[in-house]
Amino acid sequence: MRDNLKKAADEKNIRDWVNEGLAKLGEVLRRNNNDTKALSDEILKELVKYLKFNQGALFLMQEDANEKYLELMSAYAYEKRKFINKRIPLGNGITGQCALERNTIHLREIPANYVSITSGLGHALPRTLIVVPLVHNDEVYGVIELASFKSLESYEIDFIEKVAESIASTISTVQVNERTRTLLQQSQQKSGGLKA
Repeated sequence: MRDNLKKAADEKNIRDWVNEGLAKLGEVLRRNNNDTKALSDEILKELVKYLKFNQGALFLMQEDANEKYLELMSAYAYEKRKFINKRIPLGNGITGQCALERNTIHLREIPANYVSITSGLGHALPRTLIVVPLVHNDEVYGVIELASFKSLESYEIDFIEKVAESIASTISTVQVNERTRTLLQQSQQKSGGLKA
């Protein structure tokens, strides 16, 4: 009976943690719906802090001359050296592979030269790295990469994947709004030119 009560309390704590996190991130998504860059920064900051991770990066899908690639939109506590090349072709590296396969990649053994967590006192390899695709309506909008000294529980992975769907949906909407705004401005400029 005691074990059942403990199990029920643990499950309630997990549900509460997930619901609180979804509410916090939902607020961030509602608050920042005009600018993709600002949205990316706020999402990443809130996600890293809520999960108590050490660092993270958010990449968004871009297209240039019929080539799709991931571009770094936001980084949280990463060394600048890691992201000298802010463009990652689909299928290139763990991040590019995650976008190509549309599946979460969870590494528990990090390659020595891949990433390290750095502070004023030194640097060390993270214990875990999770790379999650941002997929909405069967389209990849980007990838979130998170690193931490702590191991991940399965409910934390489920939470990140659930949040990734909401993030992708919001990014989709913001990008459509940005394109519409740009087209409207171009139309107004042309209209002004014709009047002149």
